[in-house]
Amino acid sequence: MKQSQWFGLISALLILIIMNFIPESDLLTRSGINTIGILLSTIILFITEPIPLGVTCLTSAALLVIFKAAPNVSSALRGYTNPILFFVLASFGVSVAITKVPLSNRLLRMLIVFFGKNVKLILFAFMAASALLSSVISNVATTAVFIGLVLTFLNIYKNEADRKQTGRAFMIGLPVASMIGGMLTPAGSSLNLMTLSFLEDLTGISVSFVQWMIVGVPIVLVILPLAWLVIIKVYGIVELPEEEIKQFVASLKVPSKMNFQEKYVLILVLLMLFFWILSSWYAVFDITLVILVGFAFLFIPKYAVLTWDEFVESVSWPAFFLLGSIITIGNALITNGVSDWLINTYFPSTLNFPLIGIAFIAAIIVFLMLIVVPVAPALIPLLSAPLVGLAQNMGITPVLPMMVLGMTVANCYFLPLDTVPLITYMTGYYKMLDMPKSTAIIQIMLAAVTAIWVPISLKLLGFM
Repeated sequence: MKQSQWFGLISALLILIIMNFIPESDLLTRSGINTIGILLSTIILFITEPIPLGVTCLTSAALLVIFKAAPNVSSALRGYTNPILFFVLASFGVSVAITKVPLSNRLLRMLIVFFGKNVKLILFAFMAASALLSSVISNVATTAVFIGLVLTFLNIYKNEADRKQTGRAFMIGLPVASMIGGMLTPAGSSLNLMTLSFLEDLTGISVSFVQWMIVGVPIVLVILPLAWLVIIKVYGIVELPEEEIKQFVASLKVPSKMNFQEKYVLILVLLMLFFWILSSWYAVFDITLVILVGFAFLFIPKYAVLTWDEFVESVSWPAFFLLGSIITIGNALITNGVSDWLINTYFPSTLNFPLIGIAFIAAIIVFLMLIVVPVAPALIPLLSAPLVGLAQNMGITPVLPMMVLGMTVANCYFLPLDTVPLITYMTGYYKMLDMPKSTAIIQIMLAAVTAIWVPISLKLLGFM
């Protein structure tokens, strides 16, 4: 193993040992202390990966039982029965169906034809296409869809230095746009659904599909072009002759007319989006239920778009296990009183700030914690109860800090440690410390835009 992997393994084992010697208190019981220890050791193993991520996830379930942070094995595996997990599974099938037909290439070609007068605008076309697609499928899948197209485009450059400079902007812009686009709808990220689930569990308040969009869409419309401007300003773009751009557009193999399978997938996606919107008024159209039905229609005999083997190969099983384990540990944090302890120990009972100031502080807290804990799903259970408690103490709706959390937590791109930016980091077009030169600015701008719009939108929606 690498030195970092040995360090991670030893650190995780030390935490599991030391947590047994930390004294209990009235607010933090032995089960609560052990839950914190298991969470910290699990996160360290996620980051350093001395053992496969899936093995870490399954081991964490065993540790919850062994150290009595969960009463039994059923409780320790509760996250794996959560509907969010099955939404994620089905979304991988929808993602591979979209890539199997020329749908994503057609979308990209339309945007390049419309915007592609120069390379800067082509970068915006890639980012806009990524954001749009990310509104209905996972950020990881969206980035994976477009990375091949970006690499193909970069091959136009004959000069290696020009390719590297332009490639750095594209490879950073792609995951940033995917994560920003994930804010458009609740279906854009499993983290969105996770946030809404914790909000409902803790307060009984539901935020509908359309209500989420009323908050998220304006934020994305403002922050996406700002992110594009920051990226081209920080990294620079080497322009290409328009003729070479036209040749690239021609190389995107898109039939002039849609065949049956492409129309079939497009109709399915549009129908799912339609029923997701209807779920805002009719609870029967549950978001997970809709995607499971849409997923099943991909396998209808005679009209099948996918085979079962293609679906199984498309699933990111590490992401599946990661989400299941984090949901389980998050439930244990609440059940064992860790969230109450955080509220009473570290969170102030009130803040003497206007709503915009409270929202901005909440967003900055999320981004700072993402630096320390670059595993976004872990922050939602960790921060949900403290943020809800703070809102209740201040006499404001808990929807405010929770929507700020939902809008910001998926934007984990300060460093390429999250799965989404890690995909493009592995191409070698940029170094670890290249990313924060632009993404730190983008996160601050996102915090500001979120802080301004969320209170306004919640007032319009009647939550405040």
